[in-house]
Order: sequence, then C-alpha cells, then structure tokens
Amino acid sequence: MTASAVPKSIIVAINRGLLLVTLWLCSSFSPAQAIQDDWQGVSRIVAIGDIHGDYQSYITVLEEAGVVNKRAKWSAGKTHVVQVGDIPDRGPDTLKIIEHLQKLEKQAKKAGGYLHLLIGNHEYMNVSGDLRYVHPGEYEAFETRQSKKTRDNYYAYVAKTLASQRDSQTAKGSASTPLPVIDEAFKSDWYAKHPLGFVEHRLAWQPGGEIANWVSSHNTIIRINDVLFLHGGLSTDLLPLSMTDINEQIRSELRGESVSGAPLGAASYGPLWYRGLARNSERVERPVLDTVLEHFGAKMVVLGHTPDLNVITPRFDGEVIIIDTGMSAYYGGHRASLLIENGIATAIHGTRTQKVPESSQEIIPYFESLAEQFPANPRLKAHIEALSIVSSQSDTDDLTTTERTERAATTEN
Repeated sequence: MTASAVPKSIIVAINRGLLLVTLWLCSSFSPAQAIQDDWQGVSRIVAIGDIHGDYQSYITVLEEAGVVNKRAKWSAGKTHVVQVGDIPDRGPDTLKIIEHLQKLEKQAKKAGGYLHLLIGNHEYMNVSGDLRYVHPGEYEAFETRQSKKTRDNYYAYVAKTLASQRDSQTAKGSASTPLPVIDEAFKSDWYAKHPLGFVEHRLAWQPGGEIANWVSSHNTIIRINDVLFLHGGLSTDLLPLSMTDINEQIRSELRGESVSGAPLGAASYGPLWYRGLARNSERVERPVLDTVLEHFGAKMVVLGHTPDLNVITPRFDGEVIIIDTGMSAYYGGHRASLLIENGIATAIHGTRTQKVPESSQEIIPYFESLAEQFPANPRLKAHIEALSIVSSQSDTDDLTTTERTERAATTEN
C-alpha cells in the first residue's frame, strides 16, 4: 500500500496522539466563561471583511478606514472595529496578521475603543484540522531551528504507531484496516505532505493550542446598537438560540468540549457557513430575514464569507450588507470596508466613500457609481444589467435579486 492510502482514521489517531499529549503537558484549560456580545450607544463602527492571509491588503484597508496610522498602530480612538472572520488560509501572512491583531486589541482597549474579531469558517476549519486551504507560507511562518528535529520526532512517532498497530493486527489474525508499508516511499511521501512548521502550526491551532485558545476567546455573532455582525449568515434553523447560545456552543466546539447534537460550526445552516442571506432570492429569503432580525432585536445584518461582486454589497434595501470583497491577493486584492456612523452606513473603497443604499431606488445608481470606479470588474457590469432588467419589469420588491453569472473562484470561501 502506498503512503497516500493511509487510512484516515489512523492518521487522525496518530495526529491526536502526538499533538494532544504535548498539549496536555504544556497547556491548561480554564472553564468557559460568558463573554460580552452586545454593545449599545456606540457612535462609530468600522467593519472589514475576510482577510485570508494577506497582510499588506489588511493593513491598507485599516489605513484607508482610519483605523491605524502609518506605523500600523491604532488611531481610531473610541471606534469599534469589527473583523468578520476568515483571517487564515489562502495566503502566507496569517501568523503575522494574528500577531498584529493581538497588539491592536490592546491598543484599542487602551484608547477606549474595541476590536471585535469574529470567528469564521476558516478559523473553525483550522482548529478542527481541516487544512485543505492552508497556504504553504502559513506552515513556513512557524518554522524554527528546531523544526527539522520536531518533524523527525513526529515521523518516528507515526512510524512506531503504525508498526504497533500492524503487530496488533497480526496477533489478532485480523487486518480489517489495511496499513501502509513503512518504507522509503512512504517516508518520502509523508515528508512531502508535512513541511517544516507543520507540527508547530498544528500545535498552535488545534484545541488547547495558543492560537486556538485566542480564537475561542472571541465571538461568532455580536450586536452593536441595532446591527448584527457575523461571518456567514443567519437561518431560521438557528432559532430559538440566542447570540450567547450560539457563541458559547461554537466556543465549546473549538475547545474540543462535547456538545449535544451535531456541531453548529460545521452546519450548512449555521452562522459560519449559511449563504441564504447573500445569495438566495430576496423574495424567498425575506421572511427569513424578518424573522431573524426580530428574534435578535436588530435592523441590519453585516456579513462576510461571500465575495461575489468584490465590492461592499447591499441586499434587502440595505438591511443586509456583505463586506467580504476579496481583499486577499488570492481573490484579486479588492480592498474595502464599511463605516457605520450615527446610524448611517457608508462604503469605503480605496479613498472613495459612498452612502450605502437604504431603498430599492438607490441600488442601481450605487452599483453604477462603483462600476465607474472599477471598470475592469465584469461582475459589477453583469449585476447592473440584471438589476436593470428587473427594474424595467417594475419588480421593485425584488430589485437587488440577481442570478449572479460571475461567482467567486470557489464556493467554499
């Protein structure tokens, strides 16, 4: 059997065996405590979308929004800044971004402001061991002088564990789970799939690790004034859960604690993955939106996760605003942020600002203005054409609903 045919269950067991033992020796777990998830009386809010490992775009967006100065230090005073998740994956700079955000959290607090770092599906994936979208540079960032020895020790553990399992199968006269042959081909393939920094990355990200603990100290959903902020979306399948219920369950899952029922963080209807508010027909989804807004006591929802148009995208007459514009180089480096000041939402694209539409009549002019600013964006042109067709049919109740012919590069952002 080749190395690529190693049973997944065995690899999972091996990973847990080495990494969890190490974590038990070097980490301490504290009981989960309820964390504040509701703020009122905030006059100025800035929200930014998915970062995906691109430090330069991230810093530039913060500078353009007036959040940091030229030295990348907090300059927003008492502003509340919200980042809606998906810091890691697809780009090489995740560790650098996290280290900067950790400093920025302290600077914001000292200035009387607040930095809200929400949990996205890619944070959840990294903690739970789904590494499909990890960029090679994200492993490399963890590499130290000891990484070669650490990886060698990990391989030795893997080989020893597999040999022990093979001996056990032989003794029992059973081979229900085929095991690979531990030879040079296996070793070569294994090393290729576990670059230097891999073990350190997993130690930091898996439950109990330094980064995993930091991620789980944050919320999945928050309300500031009458605006909800989260990564993916809200479906009625989440009800009657409260914000605190949602936050505590996701937090428990990230800490490796047992929860009743299926994990919420991996559910398609859950707050990290749901795309109904971003993509479903507004006519179909309107009852869902009305129900969740009433349930959570809000008038607006701000989301990331879905960078279809690469601009700040209002739906439902501005009651839903999608702020994942694809700022990472992986998606083309489309930088933008959202400002909500004294209840007025403003889109910031580069150095230009534009009031976010609050009615169907304002939608087409809004996107036409953006099309002038970004003439090379074909998604905007297709979107405007679709809106114009709907408008000519006087279907104003569903004016912002389109079948987007241009999608993001992947549906698993």
